[in-house]
Amino acid sequence: MRITRRRVGAATAGLLLLVVLALGAVAALRWRAAGVAHAITPPAGAVPGAPFERVVLDRAGIIGRSLRNDRGTATVRSYSLPPGSPWLQSRQIVATQLDHWEQLGDCQDNPEATILECAWREPTRWWPRMVQLTMLRLHPSDAAPARTFVIIGSGRGA
Repeated sequence: MRITRRRVGAATAGLLLLVVLALGAVAALRWRAAGVAHAITPPAGAVPGAPFERVVLDRAGIIGRSLRNDRGTATVRSYSLPPGSPWLQSRQIVATQLDHWEQLGDCQDNPEATILECAWREPTRWWPRMVQLTMLRLHPSDAAPARTFVIIGSGRGA
């Protein structure tokens, strides 16, 4: 009788150890996948590395700080677009790359707005990644014509 109890106890402990190891492996795999920012292709006609105005650099810094977490810094890229580029086209191009990701907030176009923003979150329970799209429409001034910029930020899962 005593030997049977020991065997049952050892089998239960072994099974419990196996379950803990399996859950640990799943958590480790998800942790590694969440540690990489999601790569986003910019809209057509986007030119990287153009001379950016101070307001674009400041907004990119704000996006980078908002997406930064204990896993590391976010990937933030700025692009110059042709004047009058449509917001809905840029939003649609990014959204199609984020298939089944949850859209956060209302991403409607407002033609009078200078700053338009939209964000998406990965539909996972553990350490979801986030992507943020911002369009800046700088109105013409005496010194410069109207310019349009897109900032795409991709954060690591936290």
